[in-house]
Amino acid sequence: MSEKRIITIRSGNEEVRMEVTEEEYQRYFRPWWRQKKREQRNREAMEEKGYTEESYEAWRDEAAEDMGIADTGQPDMDELLEKEMLLGVLEEALDSLMPEERELALKVFGEQVPVSEFAKERGEPRTTVSSRKVSVLGKLREFFRGKGLDV
Repeated sequence: MSEKRIITIRSGNEEVRMEVTEEEYQRYFRPWWRQKKREQRNREAMEEKGYTEESYEAWRDEAAEDMGIADTGQPDMDELLEKEMLLGVLEEALDSLMPEERELALKVFGEQVPVSEFAKERGEPRTTVSSRKVSVLGKLREFFRGKGLDV
């Protein structure tokens, strides 16, 4: 049986208490709560710089340009949840690699370290590392296709 958790959601003058499973909390409410906290910190930072509550709300609701405030392109909740899901798939993909393949992927693809520099650090020929890079890329593509993601 899943562990239950009681959460409180406040909006304006309304407050609702709900019982949710730990899985529901981690999947839906925790990202929502993070977004709310981020908005609160953004609002507080803007108010410190002299912006009003109305200008913050216009910015948040993407009506900022109508009020002469530059658009910041804040992502919406769906985008955040999609990114979180994709990051989870990426983590699974990296976990499916051998440790040395994972290191290569993180350095060359993630940190964008040149293959020649990575090979020099490892004391291996550049062509060998380049071949491994192609192999790792193929494994990652196959993993993503298996998850239904077109890469």
